[in-house]
Amino acid sequence: MKAHPAGPRVFFALWPDAAAADVLSGWAHRAHAAFGGRVMRPDTLHLTLAFLGTVPHERVAELAGLLNDASLIGGTLRLDRYGRFRGPQIVWAGPSASPPWLDALHGWLWRALARRGFDRPDEPFRPHVSLLRRAGPGDLDALAVPAPLDWTPRRCVLVASAPRPEGSFYEILAERALCGGAGRPPGDS
Repeated sequence: MKAHPAGPRVFFALWPDAAAADVLSGWAHRAHAAFGGRVMRPDTLHLTLAFLGTVPHERVAELAGLLNDASLIGGTLRLDRYGRFRGPQIVWAGPSASPPWLDALHGWLWRALARRGFDRPDEPFRPHVSLLRRAGPGDLDALAVPAPLDWTPRRCVLVASAPRPEGSFYEILAERALCGGAGRPPGDS
């Protein structure tokens, strides 16, 4: 991956396994039939916890180290609906309700990032997996409600993103397995 001279564009995310990515790809193709746009490739499907944008190369190791700061507790996330961001023309899959473990993980991560000088976004956390970009107009009610996907993310990752005309390409820079609820809660280190 060609790095940006100032540093890579990075984000923290939950990454689906192949089975979950396969189900989400099916959702993406159904949405594409209704709205057009660009379908996200299965290898790019993820749930963003924190998008940081371009960071200096020397800060990447510090960010990767955050994943070692605590036992990251995970759980099951029920994706059961489509949603839409009109401005960026994104159609996504998400939960009707965010589970407490996901809100706790997101909050811990942003507190740790804030202590390192990163500004938390003003808008509330809306957990989602982008399925389409540049989607055309249309009413989400035209899509049949998908059969729920009970996804248990197994890892939290730090990713570098390289945007290209044919879609972004991602490189996982660091990862940490999520505990199934038996580990200690994320600390405030």
